[in-house]
Amino acid sequence: MKKSPLIIALIAVVAVFALSLVIIIGTSTSWGKVEITDLNFVTGDGDKIHVLLYKPKAANPENKVPLAIIAHGGSDMLEQASGYAIELSRRGYAVVTYDYQGQAGSDVATGKSEGNMGRSGYGKRGLNTIWNTVLEFNFVDFNHVITMGHSGGGMHTVGFATDHQDEIFMQVNIGMNMYGPAKIEDHNFNFVNILGDSDESALARAVGDTNWSHFQVEQLKRIFFNEYDKNSDGSYKISAANLPELILNKVYTVVGSDGNKWTRTAYMPDSCHAYYLVDNDAVKTVIYGITSQVGIGLDAGVSSYDDYKKISVVYRWHDLGYALELISMIGLMCIIAIALTKTKFFATMELKPLDNVGFPKKSWMWWLALALIVILPPALYTTGKLPQDTFLGIKISGLWLLDGNCSAWLCWQWLLSIVFLALFLVYHFTYGKKHNGNLRNYGFATSDTKKFDYTYILKALLYGVIVVGSGYCLMAIATHYTQQGLHIATFMLRTVDANRTMIFLVYFLMCVPYFLTSSLAAKTLGINGDGTTKTAFKNVGIMTAIALSGLFVLWLVFVICLNNFNFILPMFKVNRLYILGVGLVPIMIGIGVGNAINIFISQKTNSIWPGLFSAVLWGTWTITATTAVLKYIY
Repeated sequence: MKKSPLIIALIAVVAVFALSLVIIIGTSTSWGKVEITDLNFVTGDGDKIHVLLYKPKAANPENKVPLAIIAHGGSDMLEQASGYAIELSRRGYAVVTYDYQGQAGSDVATGKSEGNMGRSGYGKRGLNTIWNTVLEFNFVDFNHVITMGHSGGGMHTVGFATDHQDEIFMQVNIGMNMYGPAKIEDHNFNFVNILGDSDESALARAVGDTNWSHFQVEQLKRIFFNEYDKNSDGSYKISAANLPELILNKVYTVVGSDGNKWTRTAYMPDSCHAYYLVDNDAVKTVIYGITSQVGIGLDAGVSSYDDYKKISVVYRWHDLGYALELISMIGLMCIIAIALTKTKFFATMELKPLDNVGFPKKSWMWWLALALIVILPPALYTTGKLPQDTFLGIKISGLWLLDGNCSAWLCWQWLLSIVFLALFLVYHFTYGKKHNGNLRNYGFATSDTKKFDYTYILKALLYGVIVVGSGYCLMAIATHYTQQGLHIATFMLRTVDANRTMIFLVYFLMCVPYFLTSSLAAKTLGINGDGTTKTAFKNVGIMTAIALSGLFVLWLVFVICLNNFNFILPMFKVNRLYILGVGLVPIMIGIGVGNAINIFISQKTNSIWPGLFSAVLWGTWTITATTAVLKYIY
């Protein structure tokens, strides 16, 4: 019996999804040699700290293993540290990764049990609670506890390490040029500082054109050479100018204030700031820095850092699994979108085909509109700052419930929306209105017979909930079995915590302008569907390429300049906007999928509403699920 295309597509999606689970679970657990446990710890103030524990199955009270506690960077989530966790746990280390307070799966801090609650600085952000809990683990060798953090996570862990010098064996800083609270001069633990040669965060602050200057700062030199002796007037006996130059890759040994010998090492792998967690050079450097000091898990044939490229890594299979998981989610949403229109309840959503009212193809007007739609997104991308305090001169900082890059992205989308709307209005009054351009042909119709049908709007919203909800449910299944969210490079996605419900509703409204006006701007090109799935998919490809090509070129130039020339484009160097450079990746994935959903459904239904609601629900999910929370409600 011949199977329908939808059934075949569904079988393919299930197969891809199953394969993604096998790869993610297999790689994460080192194919059954490591146990992964999703945990929630509770602070003294009653706040939840979300934790993922990697425990080698060979670990037990008779065979205790080293422990690494790893903190992600600002606006990230614990899954971003999975590469390090996978590589260390398969080498015999227990690993704890966690969402620090206010981030992803952990609660916003309500009290003071974790010390300084600022969003930056050396506050513990859940580390005190984690430490008090892991002290009960009977399989941990507490003579070899490693704390490690990327970017802002390095600040939190180094602050913790300096508070627990009698208990921490090693602190690893990744991608940060700050080395501990200034008032604390003792560092009685082994210390590894890793800073990529193309680290954009450091390059933006570097003295000169390279990150080498960060390894020659006074505070770091004093830590490496243990030079803290002072004169009676409080000045250092050896001035900063007389401290020797620090040498990369050299293992320095000092005698701490506790009388024990401790090592200090600085490495500069070929990596930028945002990609330390997915870059082979950085991951291998971290693995060497830890295993060479602890003496456990060092790869065969690796006798010095010169051999670090021989270190074997498998974590990228994990990333492939994430990519397949995302593909299966998108595929399922497409299948559900098509299947729903074949049901009796939703069949009425398919309206009559729209008249093509766009500019004549390949006319000068058409080429101009195409150029503007491609160029405007990258041209307006770095018009603000982080965090975004004002928009068009209006103070809007009180609007934000979420922290990090989110405010800049939304303000960019709003500015783009205004420009897209202006483009559409110029088109309408100079061309569209004279060529049968009206609300119906622009996709605003809700019926073929009525002027306005509010039930169509409600049905379109339900349609979007079901379509995006199918992808959400598939991810919930994946999360249940893998015990993890999803990340691809810097793109992150997970299920939404219940306490973010109000945040979701607020940001749903904030996401509407971009997806609405981008649809209207696309009308100028007259790329209409004919009701067939084949044409709808073809047009999705064309319009997605148009929407993302400018942003992709901007990202490509940014990365080439960064990685090959250690140079930040001037537009990204002010107001910490270097964060938005690599941030183009999650933007392209997020709005790329959202626009694709929008275009596909709109072309299938000949109405703007079902596609709009589906795209906005997707966009809101990607923004609100993982970003750090400032406050839950206004």
